[in-house]
Amino acid sequence: MTEPGITLKHPRKITLVASIVEQLVEHIQNGTLQPGDKLPSERQLIQMLGVGRSSVREALQGLVMMGLVEVRPGQGSYVKSNLHSFIPDLSKPDLSDNLQREMRLQLIEARRMIEVEIAGQAAARAKPQQLDHWRATFDDYVRYIDDFSDPRYLAAHADFHLSLADMSQNPFNVMLVKAAIQAVPQTLREREFSFPKSIDLQQLRESQVKLHRDILDAVANREPESAKAALRAHMDFERDLVIKVYPATADDH
Repeated sequence: MTEPGITLKHPRKITLVASIVEQLVEHIQNGTLQPGDKLPSERQLIQMLGVGRSSVREALQGLVMMGLVEVRPGQGSYVKSNLHSFIPDLSKPDLSDNLQREMRLQLIEARRMIEVEIAGQAAARAKPQQLDHWRATFDDYVRYIDDFSDPRYLAAHADFHLSLADMSQNPFNVMLVKAAIQAVPQTLREREFSFPKSIDLQQLRESQVKLHRDILDAVANREPESAKAALRAHMDFERDLVIKVYPATADDH
């Protein structure tokens, strides 16, 4: 089997391992790397990325933990052949509202389990320069929140949560959060921009800004428990919002 032709960039230095994983995940998502494809060898990855062996091995271990890659002794690392059997294709137009609702609720449940602890770690470990970048990201989030479909708002919102994970000083946290954020593609997020009339959009925006500001303030003030509580409140709010946008129907049972 020939190895797929992929191009890799020198990874970001702040989260070296996470950057390697991000690039390989992107190649899997866009189809350059297909289920069953063999990844370049460790030596090839070292040469392509310009990094050490330990960073490459840690990144490959991360992909294995995420369930995207399997290591075959004596053969190398491969994209899992049954990848699509346990990672649902959320872009399918025939995906029922009930299933979309349930999957979003499950995603929020998973994010709550992960990001609450991340917020506490960030409050204890964040570096001053990271906090400065995070505040700028929050300012962009507030600036563009008037249009939930604005790519600049979506980017700022994602960067807010990725920066929070980065401040935990654990690259695997960044991987996990990015995977969660990317779990729902843009085409399906459009449904969430068409909110039912029962939702006051101005109040929704104000609530979203407050929830994120509470997280920011708690982390900046080095208050781990308050940061965890603020993140927990954010996930609770997201859960309630999904229930309003995707109301349960009779075929739920």
